[in-house]
Amino acid sequence: NTSEYCSSIAISELSADVLRDLPTAQRFALDIGGSLSKIVYQSKRKWRKTFVVYDENTDSHLYSTQELEKEADCLHFIKFETRLLENCLDFIYDNLKGSDGRGLEILRNSPLRVTGGGAHKYRLAIEAKLGCVVEKEDEMTCLVRGCAFMLKHIPGELFSYEHDSSPPCCFADELSDGGEPFLLVNIGSGVSMLKVENETTFTRIGGTSLGGGTFWGLGSLLAGTSDFDELLEIASQGDHRNVDMLVGDIYGSESASSVHGLSADIIASSFGKASKADCKEFSKPDLLRSLLITVSNNIGQLAFLYASRHQLRRIVFAGFFIRGHLLTMRTLTYGVNFWSQGSVKAYFLRHEGYLGAIGAFVRGLEKDRRIGVLTGSWAENLCTSSSFDVGSWQGMAALELDKRKELTDFPLLRDRLDYVPDTWDLSQSCQQFQAAFQSARLNPPPSQDLSAREYWLNCFEASIDRHQQRAVLSQPDSPSATERGEAFRLAYQNFFKEARANPVAFGQLTVRRILDVQEHCLRESGFPDPFWVLKREENEVALDGLQSRLSHLASLPSADLPAALIRGLLGGNVFDWGAGRVAELLAEHGKQFGLNEAMEQLQPRPWLVDDLDAWTSRLKAGVYTCAIVFVDNSGCDLLLGVLPFAIDLLDRGVKVILAANHGPALNDVTIFELRALIRRVGSFVPRVADALSSGRLLLAGTGSSSPCLDLRYVSVEVADACRQEQVDLVVIEGMGRAVHTNLYAKFSCDCLKLAVLKNAWLADRLGGNLFSVICSFEPAAAAAVG
Repeated sequence: NTSEYCSSIAISELSADVLRDLPTAQRFALDIGGSLSKIVYQSKRKWRKTFVVYDENTDSHLYSTQELEKEADCLHFIKFETRLLENCLDFIYDNLKGSDGRGLEILRNSPLRVTGGGAHKYRLAIEAKLGCVVEKEDEMTCLVRGCAFMLKHIPGELFSYEHDSSPPCCFADELSDGGEPFLLVNIGSGVSMLKVENETTFTRIGGTSLGGGTFWGLGSLLAGTSDFDELLEIASQGDHRNVDMLVGDIYGSESASSVHGLSADIIASSFGKASKADCKEFSKPDLLRSLLITVSNNIGQLAFLYASRHQLRRIVFAGFFIRGHLLTMRTLTYGVNFWSQGSVKAYFLRHEGYLGAIGAFVRGLEKDRRIGVLTGSWAENLCTSSSFDVGSWQGMAALELDKRKELTDFPLLRDRLDYVPDTWDLSQSCQQFQAAFQSARLNPPPSQDLSAREYWLNCFEASIDRHQQRAVLSQPDSPSATERGEAFRLAYQNFFKEARANPVAFGQLTVRRILDVQEHCLRESGFPDPFWVLKREENEVALDGLQSRLSHLASLPSADLPAALIRGLLGGNVFDWGAGRVAELLAEHGKQFGLNEAMEQLQPRPWLVDDLDAWTSRLKAGVYTCAIVFVDNSGCDLLLGVLPFAIDLLDRGVKVILAANHGPALNDVTIFELRALIRRVGSFVPRVADALSSGRLLLAGTGSSSPCLDLRYVSVEVADACRQEQVDLVVIEGMGRAVHTNLYAKFSCDCLKLAVLKNAWLADRLGGNLFSVICSFEPAAAAAVG
């Protein structure tokens, strides 16, 4: 029993949630520092997954589904105080021994990789307690490998400190592709400066002895306490101007600006005032603040000088000295900005404390020739990982990464580094998106859009009960469904509580992130696909109406067909159970609310964004070779909206790739459901069967399990198909994929974005009304000039 064990050894930080998969651990690595230690271990996690079973001989249902358990790899990272290391080792030993001893056997099959200053100090204790061989890994190598791993796999890992923003974190994605060298500054007791060219190539180009140990040592002498976090807390309460001599103190505040262009508040001499007064006159907070700024400014200046010497434009700071403290990040950033005059950018990492541990883990896999364990992509589990509390450190913390399909960049993005998937950053000011909204011909948000954050948090929190009820109803034969539904509700509510208190708790706060947390909480609670029954019912109803819809379209004059297809696609997109108003309409009218009723809800032309005429003209020119269509909802959306649109493209000689989610999200169609549906359509629509068999109609999974679309992470299958088939048209439909994300994404080919605004607040913000239409056609030439 975890709680009883923790009570007996007085480690209240250890919990069943943090170490829940320890009995199935496959391998470990440790990073032991002077004050903090980190463990990373790989385990096998069992998930409930929905499998689609298609039987063309059955008349009962279009297809059936089965929920089965499936194992998947997980990486767990745990951070705790080094003073608890021996107790933690006891805890690990007991859990591994309890799994029929197999866990201990696996652990002892290969050396335990350990890095950090404590690797030598605790080697004998680790070997004695766990019965394994400890192999020390180089600290700098582990740091670089860990940094590369985090930047590659965790979106929003990198951020800069922006003093004028609230909270002061601005997330970036500039180094995730590993394309540009950068300076990695590791601030431990001393400071090491590393020029990082890629994950395996780096050079230590310099350093300084004045680092975290300097602040810790001198601070302890000045304040009478050796607790590092307490020293930082005391420093945050001080005013360095009472201790430091400023330019204004020497020349006077009015004439200071005439002295070499320096402002009066620039520090002329750190601790300069101490030479002219009794030190007893200075408070501990003022002295520690001055000391922190002295050390940080020195590191910042040296980092800039090394970066300039090696033509590096980006500096990433890491090490125990930072630990998420705002004052530390502010002073380091100020130093870099001041000396570089803004030409060099300072960055920090959300999970910088785990770099050494994951680096040691990777090195162990390489040496054991098992690096295949890390192939594919990894995603942060937003339900089980500890939040990022910028400004403080809260004892034990955890991070969990779940293995997923191998993902890559969407190859038709105009510029991968310029691509920003999300339309709103709810974490802070929206000023950075002003120009993008104007280029999309929509009303830009105000520069400070804090009401947007509160609206979307309230909006999605209000939907919890509805999703909880649907999740429970999706498993009528499970005696634990009600209990697990309550677990989902509590987990999701906890996210909203944290997001309100700290908007950057899980990285950049966006609508996409909120929806992803919802899906993670459902999956963790054992509900892999709460909408599966509803989706199947809607697919069957829509399938019954497909022949009639195709016949109607065939009866139209050819000149009217493109507009009718677009209206049908937009009408189908109304069927979105993730939108509260639509859910009410569908619940109220049931099967009486069909495609025609949905089209009646649409805004009359001219639409909010109306490029229908431009699209029609381009379509009739017959310029396309292959189109990829990112599909959205099941039922009417897919079968009566998207599919007729795709059939028309096929009739015009254009190959079509229909791309659907790999995993369930709301009532979005999955690739497995899509395959079953298209096979059934092919049984009575020969054009579809012929296109499928000849390879002119392709079906691909995107690798996503989200209602939104982040084109930095698509399946290799989709990326390869775009290259091989020479895709020259991208079609994105739906509010999640074309409005909440990708509204101002630019592509190297023509792009058609289609969505109905099914949220009144959002429509008003964009200058429209409920059910306003976005039909945005962006030719490649327009995309090229932005």
